[in-house]
Amino acid sequence: MKRTFLMTGLAVLTLAFFMTGCNSMKKLQKEVIETAVVGYVNPEQLESVNGVVNFNYTINFAPKQFDKKMILKITPKIQYGSQMMNLQPMFLQGENVKNASYPVVNYDKGTSFTQKMSFNFKPGMENGVLWADIEAMRGNKSFMLSPVILNKNGIKVWKQPAFTLDGVNYVPAMTETFVSDVPAEAVGVVSGYVMFPLGKSTISQAEQNSPVMTQAVKAMEKVLADKNAKITNMFIYVSNSPEGAERLNKNLANTRFRSAKSFFEKDLKLQNTPMARNPKFVVQQTVTENWNGLYMLLGDSNIKNKDQIIKDLKSAPNATARNKVIDSYIAKIPELKEVILPVLRRADFFVFYTVPTTVQEDVQLTYFVPQLTEKTPAVTAQTNWQLLNDLAVMAINNKEYSKAQKILEAAVALKQDATVNNNLGVIHAQMGHKREAAQYFDKAKIRKEARYNMGLILMQNGEYAKAIPYLKDKPNINLAYAQLMNNDNRAALETFRKIKMQNAMDYYMQAVAAARIKDTKEMAVSLQKAIQMQPDLKNWAATDISFYPYKGDPVYMQIVK
Repeated sequence: MKRTFLMTGLAVLTLAFFMTGCNSMKKLQKEVIETAVVGYVNPEQLESVNGVVNFNYTINFAPKQFDKKMILKITPKIQYGSQMMNLQPMFLQGENVKNASYPVVNYDKGTSFTQKMSFNFKPGMENGVLWADIEAMRGNKSFMLSPVILNKNGIKVWKQPAFTLDGVNYVPAMTETFVSDVPAEAVGVVSGYVMFPLGKSTISQAEQNSPVMTQAVKAMEKVLADKNAKITNMFIYVSNSPEGAERLNKNLANTRFRSAKSFFEKDLKLQNTPMARNPKFVVQQTVTENWNGLYMLLGDSNIKNKDQIIKDLKSAPNATARNKVIDSYIAKIPELKEVILPVLRRADFFVFYTVPTTVQEDVQLTYFVPQLTEKTPAVTAQTNWQLLNDLAVMAINNKEYSKAQKILEAAVALKQDATVNNNLGVIHAQMGHKREAAQYFDKAKIRKEARYNMGLILMQNGEYAKAIPYLKDKPNINLAYAQLMNNDNRAALETFRKIKMQNAMDYYMQAVAAARIKDTKEMAVSLQKAIQMQPDLKNWAATDISFYPYKGDPVYMQIVK
């Protein structure tokens, strides 16, 4: 490839050679140097592969054009921006040069020389220009010629793109007390509550038509209208406050339960349904004197001497003494009587339902849990860690991590359970506390959800080989991604074939796995799907190192052109 170049001072150089008596240098003409030194660079489009640029540089000299006593030094260099990198120089010598051992140019026949060149790619070299400095030496004299351009096509960079997933979804775990054998993301819940007057089990019109119950009815209507929804059970919790009028009525909790059950089933249109006729449909829990609930509400209150009140109540030597303590404080603190204790006179319901995993992505699950927006979840289930856990799962699914953490801390105080620890790990992971999350998942590793979540932590830390065994409990895009990043390409491709592909990046990574094991057909099909869904991936594919072996393949070239 012939290039034009500047030969500034050529006449002076020629004159200098004459002045030294080097008559043979008369034959050294501009055209000879230009044609020979510009030479050929192969490939014409320089490429960086895995950070290294390799190319062959060829020089041709015709017969009787290379001085027999001359040494020629050619130094290729890459210029990028304001920087210059010198490459390995090439030396050639004439037939009569003494005390040198460079490749010899045959004077009568001419010679072609090829030298392999290599250098490490650096940022900015994409638009670099390949030059060559030329130095001619004869005896103890040397002369610099003007540099020539060898290649100005820049450098095409083949690299491994930074694959990313659309977020990592940690898996919370239900206790399966209310719903069994169903993943948390396929469980919905509708809840509500009513408050009772002091010492009574009647439900006032105001409570029946409260905003909470009005919204609960609307939410349940949506569930009943969903042909895919399957209502599993109803949990009803009834609580009495520990004040005198409530304590004296020993049957109050049971009569409140019957009243609440009848009202909830009628209001929610569950009455006379096949599920309501099942004696196991309603799960009952009653608390006759809700002291623990009182302690929790006091702890969350703004009463100035709340700590002293709690201390006095807990240190009372017997029930009679404790009753006297609470009655004395009720008489002195209006907020205790008018705000806190009424919250404990209540009935809560939780209706759990499920949808098949095959349709859950196409429907919006109903989560109506007003207790999660108030200070009452722990009060509602302060003796039922299973319900606390499952309420926390609802909060996690709604991305209300602070609320979920508070509920789970109440649950773990009741029981150290693997399910609760897993969910605490999920919360820490979602909040970016990966070390704490891993500790909780390790405590909960008897649960498959915890093992899978541990795999996600390892995957995000780049420990792909360690993550793969954990992720195999739940084969999905995360397993395929970990296998691909661990260079388990055949295993990754098998996983891609089995899972439901969600987006263009999934298909792109499948194409990469296929390319790495030289499955050209699957590579082409997957890559075409990826680019159809997200056209800008064509730019990725054009320089992805995984597709480098296919750069001459007509199918691949057609896809990325």
